[in-house]
Amino acid sequence: MAKVITLAARKGGSGKSTIAASLAVAAHQAGEGVVILDLDPQRSLKDWHDRRELPGIHYREDDADTLADRLARIHAHAATTLVVIDTAGDFSPAVTAALSASDLTIVPVKPSLVDITAVQRTVEGLRTLKRKHAFVVSQAMPTAPARVEEAARILVRTAPLAQAIISTRADYLDAMMMGQGVTEYAPTGRAAEEIRALWTWAKDELEAGE
Repeated sequence: MAKVITLAARKGGSGKSTIAASLAVAAHQAGEGVVILDLDPQRSLKDWHDRRELPGIHYREDDADTLADRLARIHAHAATTLVVIDTAGDFSPAVTAALSASDLTIVPVKPSLVDITAVQRTVEGLRTLKRKHAFVVSQAMPTAPARVEEAARILVRTAPLAQAIISTRADYLDAMMMGQGVTEYAPTGRAAEEIRALWTWAKDELEAGE
């Protein structure tokens, strides 16, 4: 059965779709059979996948079936080993269903007090559901490490923190425009290093939960 990673955060603009796309690609390059499941009405990943010219990442979007039915069909496909779910920036029934079905939920949060406060509802929901989760600091400014460190100190008080930091880098934006992950677009760049670190950490977390 495929493992499920969900990207979720109540506040929009946290970089969920961008991280989901590049994380899916990094996992595929590491040998996983990957399906992206898009539950975000904005369909950012649909646009990304439509622009994509490279093989290996399968895309499915929200439809009339329940999430459980969609995941059952995906799990029945033996070649699929990982599902990456992108969610809307709210706490709707669809998001709750995704969190409930997830083996690991990654909660991206920008290193600002407003964003840290906004994601607490997501974390409270995950605690209620008793689902494994962790923050990842996203859209961090490489020139402001003190701000990142302060955000990490605050975040780790309420939930685990991923051993990776996703910075604000042009490679993320450019890769999305090209329908690629950063590890494809600029494989030796710092953004690629960040995403590989995030995937390595996530894979370890998934294996620890087996």
